[in-house]
Amino acid sequence: MTLFMRTSLLVFLSFFLNFNLLSCKKNEESIDTVEPVSMDISITSSVNLIRWSDTNDLTQQLENVISYDFAGLDEDKIVKQEDFKEDMTAVTLAVAIKTEFMSMYKDSNLTNNSVTIQLEKESEETSKGIALKADGPGNTYELITSVLAPNYSPIETPDCNHSDFGKHIDEIFDADLDSNVFRFFIHTSPDNDRCQKFDRQRNEIKTYDRSPDNLLGVENEKVVYQWKFKLPLGFQSSSSFTHIHQIKSVGGDLASMPMYTLTTRKGSPDKLELRYAETDKQITLDQESLAPFLGNWVEVTETILYGRSGTYEIEIKNVKDDTVLFSFRDDAIINWRPGADFARPKWGIYRSLLKAEDLRDEELLFADFYIEELIGE
Repeated sequence: MTLFMRTSLLVFLSFFLNFNLLSCKKNEESIDTVEPVSMDISITSSVNLIRWSDTNDLTQQLENVISYDFAGLDEDKIVKQEDFKEDMTAVTLAVAIKTEFMSMYKDSNLTNNSVTIQLEKESEETSKGIALKADGPGNTYELITSVLAPNYSPIETPDCNHSDFGKHIDEIFDADLDSNVFRFFIHTSPDNDRCQKFDRQRNEIKTYDRSPDNLLGVENEKVVYQWKFKLPLGFQSSSSFTHIHQIKSVGGDLASMPMYTLTTRKGSPDKLELRYAETDKQITLDQESLAPFLGNWVEVTETILYGRSGTYEIEIKNVKDDTVLFSFRDDAIINWRPGADFARPKWGIYRSLLKAEDLRDEELLFADFYIEELIGE
């Protein structure tokens, strides 16, 4: 081999080796700079406050109100964390991508990776009952559902026919009570009864067959219902019916007729009536002028022993000065119907449209719902 050929070969080999080394380096750099897949995992809560009686109750309530979005990732690639304050007054829940998968996936938004919920331990005196309390604007339907029928639908609103207005129940802060309250809207037009009936309007919350057993009244059981409400000044009632509370029997041939109602009625003067139906005919048990109820917060305590030999008692007081505005008691009244499965409460506004000219758009306020079983727990 000539000197020229040897020199040319060495030059070629040197070029070839350098080329391959550069190629390898570029490949290594390409591998090192592979970007992880960007995604947005998150956690949300439907409530800001949980009132709990024991650890099992707290665990169940957390499961009901917390929602996760893993953005398509398998759950085994996600870590969930719970951090309780030492005094159990708050818990922070968080989600993150596990460390071993961070080279493959990147969370693009860390601002929605945690939520903090305030916790309030119920005293022994109140832990037997179930409370529904407004906790501030936002997630109102979710809050109501989490208490009255977790994961189901205890809300009956006219949203379907009036979607441009938005949700017909929300929460606001009330200065008189110094707390958050529920606000129920009803409009003379176009609101109706859930797009099913058009001669009436309904905006109510309820317990029903999907609710926990301790929110349903059964035979030989005594139940206490408590709540606050405020009717606005100038509130206009139908001469037919404007129910603001109902106790309904579920099951049997008489289920369509409420057993008890608090009804406001147009008249001279307008009245608040307590109506009762043993079967399919209602009578008025007692009534008072509606005027003292307008523009004032009142608190209702209703106690019912369900049964053929039942009892019924209701008292309505002005919250500001404890003045009793309405009271009725009957220690021998039939509170159970043939074929009934249970009885349940409803709150809100349910009114006739047969004389719509007598009505106006209304905003009713409710607060501090509470249900407690005294017998049959």
